[in-house]
Amino acid sequence: MSRARDWTHTVTGEKLWFDSYHPEATVEQLETLAEMEGADIDDLLDERLSTRAVLYRLNHHSGLIPHKIIERKKARAQIAQKPLVCRYHDDPADCEPANKPPTRHHFVPRWLMLELPSYVNYAPRSYCTIPACTGWHRFLHSRKEGDSKSIAPYLTNAEKDIADHLIENLKEVRPVLFDLLLGGDQSSYESQLVRDWTNGLFNTDDDIVPFSTPELSPARTQVHQESSRE
Repeated sequence: MSRARDWTHTVTGEKLWFDSYHPEATVEQLETLAEMEGADIDDLLDERLSTRAVLYRLNHHSGLIPHKIIERKKARAQIAQKPLVCRYHDDPADCEPANKPPTRHHFVPRWLMLELPSYVNYAPRSYCTIPACTGWHRFLHSRKEGDSKSIAPYLTNAEKDIADHLIENLKEVRPVLFDLLLGGDQSSYESQLVRDWTNGLFNTDDDIVPFSTPELSPARTQVHQESSRE
């Protein structure tokens, strides 16, 4: 069976050819996908898309798009137009540096996300990061003790659901790593993150599942059972 697949640009009529077994999408393919989806090329690079994944999304875009998908894209576009504000400081003048655009903080660290089979579903930074001024961002990743490094109070319900799914998935696929983080000290952002999860701080009433992820077993219940036996 031929590896070659084609896709026709819905505007220009140009036909593009894809090697469906190539592990990495080309620059041209990513630029075409960014154009068709109105996506940020940086987000697509973070997703590490294969040629087949790009072709699938282009074919999906060429067909009938469900209304809820269109509404979600509109909502994302509106959010993207708003200036980013540090989640920790109410007044940009209190940020470090003051009155400067914030950085993007992965509320579940990217190195942990890369350990998960569902990483590509959550890779776009518009989903897995929050705005944080440089000073707060640096503190969260330092090993200095001081203010709490709990990120839960600064997340929306949708972001809490993403964190909940990712950490539950970590418990399932990397239990040894999960236990090491759970036993860490309070100066570790990752350790605080896992403890917050076991304490249910990412639970919401919205039951939002932003993406299709592998079915997960009730890992949190197991954690509480293990803790109660200690």
